[in-house]
Amino acid sequence: MTGQTSRLRAAVPDDAGDFANRYRDQRLGGAEVINIVVGGCVVSDADDVIITTTLGSCVAACVFDPVARIGGMNHFLLPDSGSDILSGSSRYGSAAMEQLINRMLAITHRRDRLRAKVFGGAKMRALMSDAGQHNVEFVMEYLAAEGIPTMSWDVGGSAARAIRFYPTSGRTQRRLIGDEHVHDIARSEASFMERLRTTAIDGDVELF
Repeated sequence: MTGQTSRLRAAVPDDAGDFANRYRDQRLGGAEVINIVVGGCVVSDADDVIITTTLGSCVAACVFDPVARIGGMNHFLLPDSGSDILSGSSRYGSAAMEQLINRMLAITHRRDRLRAKVFGGAKMRALMSDAGQHNVEFVMEYLAAEGIPTMSWDVGGSAARAIRFYPTSGRTQRRLIGDEHVHDIARSEASFMERLRTTAIDGDVELF
């Protein structure tokens, strides 16, 4: 572990707790793979770390600083927003994005160098809702309002996605997931959405 990595992890833990699973994958050259689920957020500057996730109607924002070679990924799902633009939906999305961006800025202090890639937001037949579209619209509008350029995106459609993100380079890989796994993904997202509808959001969140 380098001195820089030790400094990052001491100041901004990349541990997503119950929302992440870590393991070494010899098929990927012994890289440390950190897999996050809904609610997860991981930041790292370690060259041997790969952050992964699986997305249905959820969205993952991959934010990185190509100069400092630091990056992070979150994974969030908005509950139904209704007609209130300051609803819990917007508050939750803002909290998820602020968590990621603030962890990055705590190290780089350079918002102008941040770049983003966005994935997910599929229309899952099992959910029978437009949650995916709402998630995509939210994250794109949020990044634009924060002045963070979105370098690429792979969103929408009807297929779930598996994502790999290499935080120090900003490189990403996307694989579409077959129907045999879609039901499990949709069931997990539906369960998480129900919890969001009934759980208060801690703390105050500044909306744009």
